[in-house]
Amino acid sequence: MTPSGIILGYHGCGAEVAERVATGKDELNPSRNGHDWLGEGVYFWVYDPRRAMEWATKPTGKPAVVGGIINLGRCLNLVEREAVEEVATAYKHLKEFTERAGAVMPRNKKGANILDNRVIEYLHLLRERKNQPAYDTVMGYFAEGLPIYDGAELRHQNHLQVCVRNPESITGYFLPKAKGRL
Repeated sequence: MTPSGIILGYHGCGAEVAERVATGKDELNPSRNGHDWLGEGVYFWVYDPRRAMEWATKPTGKPAVVGGIINLGRCLNLVEREAVEEVATAYKHLKEFTERAGAVMPRNKKGANILDNRVIEYLHLLRERKNQPAYDTVMGYFAEGLPIYDGAELRHQNHLQVCVRNPESITGYFLPKAKGRL
């Protein structure tokens, strides 16, 4: 998978949270809501503070962005063939397990990537059972939003997102400059 490397990520949140995190008084809480496509962890938009600010307008209060300096470490990079194959294998095993249990496979619904979440989490469980090293981060590219012009596959909200599973992979936080950038 992706070799260790440092990236900058941006997390949309409320202004109070951003200030507390950037000053070392608090940490970002991992998402464990069961419908985020990259599984459990702290989510960042890679190199895109504006996208993080767009997302930050959803919570109540004053929106803000906190930047993270992220060491990818052992990264499940979903734009690499090997990672895609590992996810496909995890799906196959999850489907077999679910069918044997007489249960129904979860499904993705608009805005709720329940199936993707379960497959990624099952992949981590399979690695743990095989005594394989855990992934520190999961990164993927997502085509989202309306086409940017007629016939385009490029979309207005395309983005690269990283989910940090190992909190030690976040080596620092910062507040990005706001003027003209967000």
